[in-house]
Amino acid sequence: MPLAARLVTITTLLITVGLVAVSTASTYLLRTHLLSQVDEQLQSTAQAIGSQALAQMRDGSATSMPSTYYLQVQYLSGEQDALVSAGTASTYGTPVVGELRLEDVKLAEDNLILRTVGSDIPGRQWRVIILGVTDGVSGSQETPRYLGVVAIGLPLADIDETVERTRLVVAFTSLCVVLLGGLAAMFLVRRALRPLREIESVAGRIADGDLSARVPTSEPPSTEVGSVQSSLNKMLARNEHAFDVQTIAQERMTRFVSDASHELRTPLSAIRGYGELYRMGGVPAERTQEVMGRIESEASRMGRLVDDLLQLARMDQGRPMDMAPVDLREVAAAALTDMSVLAPDRECELIGLDGPETQPLVVVGDRDRLSQVLTNLLGNIVRYTPENSPVEIALGARPLRADDVDGGVQGVEAASLLADPRPRAVVEVRDHGPGVTETDAKRVFERFYRADTSRNRETGGSGLGLAIVATIVGAHGGTVRMLTTPGGGATVRMTFPLP
Repeated sequence: MPLAARLVTITTLLITVGLVAVSTASTYLLRTHLLSQVDEQLQSTAQAIGSQALAQMRDGSATSMPSTYYLQVQYLSGEQDALVSAGTASTYGTPVVGELRLEDVKLAEDNLILRTVGSDIPGRQWRVIILGVTDGVSGSQETPRYLGVVAIGLPLADIDETVERTRLVVAFTSLCVVLLGGLAAMFLVRRALRPLREIESVAGRIADGDLSARVPTSEPPSTEVGSVQSSLNKMLARNEHAFDVQTIAQERMTRFVSDASHELRTPLSAIRGYGELYRMGGVPAERTQEVMGRIESEASRMGRLVDDLLQLARMDQGRPMDMAPVDLREVAAAALTDMSVLAPDRECELIGLDGPETQPLVVVGDRDRLSQVLTNLLGNIVRYTPENSPVEIALGARPLRADDVDGGVQGVEAASLLADPRPRAVVEVRDHGPGVTETDAKRVFERFYRADTSRNRETGGSGLGLAIVATIVGAHGGTVRMLTTPGGGATVRMTFPLP
């Protein structure tokens, strides 16, 4: 049975049981109240009616009782007399009082007995009072002299009819209340369970693959239903985000494996080709040195590619780095010194973000990894820009700006970073070469991405240098973005949290 049907059934049963209990109690209290009124009437008139009827019986003038009273006398001598009107006897019958004993009256409270008895007409009842009848001096200080026992009764037909009518009215009213209560319960239960049906619908949509489905927030979060709706939406949002991240990770892994296989296939094919050519005797003696050099070059390129892949895999596993205070100015100066040795014709300069002077810029990081970042970036500049183009590394500190993360965040969430007003260390590596397009600038930090594949392979690049840069920067809680240098060229801007 559905939950709504069970709730409506239980509610209707509870209403029915409650109304039956109330109806039973009401009719019982009504009958008790009406009986108490009859008892009061009998007690207030019994002595007078009994004495008057007894006197009439003695002189023979009494033939019947007025109204609906019934009177029965049990004399001490054992004789009995009864008075009742003919109309009363035909309508209500005569009560079956039984034996009247004076001893029972004397033992009773207030010297009287009240009881409900049957009638010689089936279904009729009488209320009778039984008390002793004296010789008229019962109110004096002398001990009263009892003449006998008298039973005076009134029919309960009116009370029975009143109670029965009341029972019918209450039963009809209760039936209406049960029906209305059931309908109201059905309406309220359906309304109360509407959020559950919405949750069920959303769950079905999610099961069908629509992870963007959300539960409508029809109630305030302060209510139980609203709290459940809000919590479910948060959970669904996290699940969708986790699924998207997993999907992206799987796509990246698939692309990564494909690209890695392709990159490894090229030097392996070259090595195998030269080896087969040499084995078949197709290499003249004067070209043997050249062929061996090509094999060695391809093997070295394959070794560098494997090293880069291994380094990325280790960083993806989150292996701990040797974190310590590092002065970025010292790291940048050392990198520029190394570059001036490799490219003595280039003009290399270390400047501030807003001026020529630089200040110590200390962050918490791995010195070797941060040095590798600058080495990779400067190596790309040497490889892909004109020989005489200048290079600058600019250092400074300022709060994060939207253009530091827009379109190029790596490793951390942009929203949480922009919400932090504290200054961050900023490092910009600027060149004045041909630069990159806007499309390429958004993807250069992807693994194996090349703006010009043939050129990169000729110069020995693996397509992983900038990916390693982005991974290292992200592991330090930083951001990296490719921008255009004013006047032409490319600028890689990196930010790091300050201690």
